[in-house]
Amino acid sequence: MGWEYTEEECKRWQLSERGGAQGDYREGMQKKIANVIDCLRTEPLSKRAVIPIPFNSAGSATVDWTDQGQNKCCRELHLYLEDGKLKCTGIVRMQNANIFVKNIHFFATLIDHVAKELKVPVGEYTHWITNICHDRSAT
Repeated sequence: MGWEYTEEECKRWQLSERGGAQGDYREGMQKKIANVIDCLRTEPLSKRAVIPIPFNSAGSATVDWTDQGQNKCCRELHLYLEDGKLKCTGIVRMQNANIFVKNIHFFATLIDHVAKELKVPVGEYTHWITNICHDRSAT
């Protein structure tokens, strides 16, 4: 989420088995989270509170299928307020079953953070997966 972490935490958690460059969503994340919070504070009914995961430093016109860091597995998180709760839908290009828990933990932590900033309870999370595989051996 772009939060500070120790070198020990980096060595423990930032592993290729946990997604490598495809699973690293940190770049620009704090700005994206702040944008979502501002959107929902300003326009609580907005459906434009979106966290795009790829293309952190370049627009989509530079898409390159050979760049694993650009082809993030999670594509977008759509956050919205409904029934007085913060809800979210995640759109995932490829979900490796062996790191599903890591992704859900990230999404849940992010949603909880945004909900606390907005002073609303957390509602439902919907997880859309285009492809699912066991591990990173899938191409």
